Amino acid sequence: MDEISTVEKTKKRTFLGLLLAALLVIIAIIVYLFIIAGNPGAVFSRNLAMLIISFALLFAGLILCGLLFIVLAILGKRRFPGFSWFVGRTLYLYPFVLQIGRFLSIAQDKIQRSFIEVNNQLLCLSPVKTEARKILLLLPHCLQFDGCPVKITHDITNCKRCGRCQIASLLEITASRGVYAQVVTGGTLARRAVEKYRPKVVVAVACERDLSSGVLDTFPLPVFGILNERPMGPCFNTRVDLQKVEQTLDFFLKKENSYREVGY
Repeated sequence: MDEISTVEKTKKRTFLGLLLAALLVIIAIIVYLFIIAGNPGAVFSRNLAMLIISFALLFAGLILCGLLFIVLAILGKRRFPGFSWFVGRTLYLYPFVLQIGRFLSIAQDKIQRSFIEVNNQLLCLSPVKTEARKILLLLPHCLQFDGCPVKITHDITNCKRCGRCQIASLLEITASRGVYAQVVTGGTLARRAVEKYRPKVVVAVACERDLSSGVLDTFPLPVFGILNERPMGPCFNTRVDLQKVEQTLDFFLKKENSYREVGY
């Protein structure tokens, strides 16, 4: 399997186009500062203006390199030296990208789905192949049946496997591969799980907002996002495509990896 698709067919160009728009805004600001710097009646000194312009040009150059690296990687199906560093600088613009999208009346969920798609695509180009104990599957608590009295956020094996939700099936998937799994209620517990297991790659199931924030919070740790399904609305008895979870875990597992039972 060379590539995995884990989100709806949202166009990657949505996020990339907005990233380009953010870069153009920065360039427009630089041009404006140049004009001000050349005005004898400028409010602030020419030296200060040139200092700001220099930093802005440096930042714009880094963003441009990051954007080019992303596009070339996607088109050429390969990554380049220094790729992660430049992409990391580009991610600083993510909040700005959301604001531009809002200004253009583009739904935030659509932008976040596009961002997740870009992130997943880049991970597929140079995947981390690792042993099972270095892979962590993070699951949202809303996958659990809403009426279930059992607390599984600290220990997923507390699940009674009644079959009213998909937790039991996910336990079977992870146990058969030797992968650690943790149910979390938010970013704080997710970060604790990452600190506890110290994975080399995270496979996360969540909504658009939580996935995108998780990717940003843990960078450069690879986080592969799988969107949950919400037949009953957000954060309530959600579901996930189990086949996608299996495919993704197998994608990151070493070929020679021997499956083992997970000791939680």
